[in-house]
Amino acid sequence: MLRHALGFFTTLLALAAMAATGQPGGNALTQRHWFEARTAYFQIFSCGSTQEVARLAMRLEQFRDAYSRLAGAQAVASPPIIVMAFPDQAAMRPFLPLYEGKPANLAAFFSRGSDQNLIVLPLSSLEAGSLKVVFHEYTHLLLRHNLPYWPMWLTEGMAEIYSTFEVYGGSHARIGKPIDSHVRFLAHAPLMPLKQLFAVTRESPEYNERQHQGVFYAESWLLTHYLMLGGNPAHKANFRQLTPLLRLGQSPEQAFTNALHTSLPAMESELRAYLARGRFGSLELTLSASVETARSFVTRGLTPMEVCYRLGDELLHTGRPEAAEAYFMEAKKLGPTSPLPYEGLGQLAARRGQPAEAVRLLHQAMQLGPLNFLGHYTYAREKYLLTGTGPNLHTLEKGTAAEIRAELQKSLALMPDFGPAHHLLGFFEMVQGEDLHDAEKHIQRAIQLEPENQAYLLTLAQAQLANRELAAARRTLETLRRPYVEPQIRAHAEDMLKTIGQ
Repeated sequence: MLRHALGFFTTLLALAAMAATGQPGGNALTQRHWFEARTAYFQIFSCGSTQEVARLAMRLEQFRDAYSRLAGAQAVASPPIIVMAFPDQAAMRPFLPLYEGKPANLAAFFSRGSDQNLIVLPLSSLEAGSLKVVFHEYTHLLLRHNLPYWPMWLTEGMAEIYSTFEVYGGSHARIGKPIDSHVRFLAHAPLMPLKQLFAVTRESPEYNERQHQGVFYAESWLLTHYLMLGGNPAHKANFRQLTPLLRLGQSPEQAFTNALHTSLPAMESELRAYLARGRFGSLELTLSASVETARSFVTRGLTPMEVCYRLGDELLHTGRPEAAEAYFMEAKKLGPTSPLPYEGLGQLAARRGQPAEAVRLLHQAMQLGPLNFLGHYTYAREKYLLTGTGPNLHTLEKGTAAEIRAELQKSLALMPDFGPAHHLLGFFEMVQGEDLHDAEKHIQRAIQLEPENQAYLLTLAQAQLANRELAAARRTLETLRRPYVEPQIRAHAEDMLKTIGQ
């Protein structure tokens, strides 16, 4: 559970381990002038033009602002978002995920994780589709609290709606413009029966096989667009009831027919008529004054050592550890007294399942300078793993416990909204048994920050049991019996409920 809390997921492809595509020392990209630009919610690294980076930053902030107006400010809380803005496609290519041993053919990509969310794109094609890809994947992050129970058609349909985000007139934006490729495809292909569409999962051929993705994505977009923006007031109102019914554990088909008060064949007829009319509305929004004009942001130049560290970190989060290691080693050569290369190598060791090496390298980094929030968290987690804490939980002696607690507290002081650190600190305090109230408080905060992480609820139930709150633990575990919960977690919850009953 401890290591799972920092697991990362790429949103587009399942990646294999691979070797570097080039040596950083001879890479002309590292010789260019790189700089960091910070806005309120994004940290951008680039060697492109400052004007293009400013335009990118403004578009990202505008998208975030528009979403918060629709879903509420709390819905956009997330780990830091790092943006690697390469000048063009050729410069970005060596840093793409690999597919069948070669850089994937991607216009841009978004890698999501508990520790960091990573956007990678070329500045040269912001208007040619790369931002559409980023907005689609960013929407998955913003809607992550629905992931456990939303069916795939709704997840992908909503992401397609938001991917069309555009700004006009300075302070106005719209989402929901028709996607021409989907409209053209559906004009020559029969719609998939809704019963079949609702049954699609991440393992389904319709979702994974390239020849089937056209109708799945196109029809998912069409159905979502019709319910959200199709002009039927009853459907718009009833569509809001779909998520609560799914959360209660109803199947996608049950929840849909109960929420919309219609049968699937009737909805299929309406959907065909909507497509035939060919009139697709959009949702107009007014942005806040803070993003109407070009947002000022702080910039600073990067040293060659920092450039190598940043490129290595990008490769590490892209699932390419060998390539990342080459850049971290080059950074170490360029800056032997900087903590950054050792921190990068320590994170790499942690991902490779080498806790002793991770602790050694991160401790070395601490001796050279301050760590970031993730360094303190990873040091504490790997140190805790080395104590042998696992199925047979046991309290630690005071010196080791104080060190682990202090490192987690440092992580949260630097990043108060970092869910994994709250979860681990809560788990740690629960096992130590010295402050069960504080343990519950941290676990509850982790659940607020990462509501899609079902494992956190198991930890909360354990803390409630330790605190003799049997009724509260039972309520927590009951939510994990629903059909959308991961089978392993559901089984564990069932076992705990049996224990409570006994």
